[in-house]
Amino acid sequence: MSDPIKVLLKDASGNLIHPETDATQVKTADGSNVEAKLASLQTAISGKVPCHIVNDIAARDGLESPKQGDLCWVKDATADETVSTGAAQYIYDGSAWVKIAEAESLDLVVNWADIQGKEAVETAMAKAHEHANADILNGISASGDTMTVNGKTYYSGRMVAIIENGAEIPADMNPNGIVFEKAAAV
Repeated sequence: MSDPIKVLLKDASGNLIHPETDATQVKTADGSNVEAKLASLQTAISGKVPCHIVNDIAARDGLESPKQGDLCWVKDATADETVSTGAAQYIYDGSAWVKIAEAESLDLVVNWADIQGKEAVETAMAKAHEHANADILNGISASGDTMTVNGKTYYSGRMVAIIENGAEIPADMNPNGIVFEKAAAV
């Protein structure tokens, strides 16, 4: 069979003719049509990733044809040697179920005394207010529109403004700022 050729449909005046068709008329290589392929694709991707809910590991393992990405909530997952009590959630990776969560950890309470390797955190917390420039930092205070650093007062706001002849001085000007007003032309 030779390769298909592309053609343009034209009327007697040479104007292109754009015939209309629908998805049921367009055939695919496997003999079905575009409408069937679209419907199949929509079914395949519609909805959410299935999350099966089963009573135990045996029921999870008995699920027919799980697909990669399927989730399963096992109410009693204690047949899994890594689960000492309660439920667990698994995801199917295409070849096996992989545990991603356990119900017993949902109500987990952690005591600081039980945390391992916390010494570096405790050391950093103890030094939280130690600074080489502590005298300067301790000498900084603020109130309203002013800031004081080691006894010297600084004002917030714009330090310099350039305005047109007769324009208003900006409201956010620093009390010690300078305003340059353009003079009227002579």
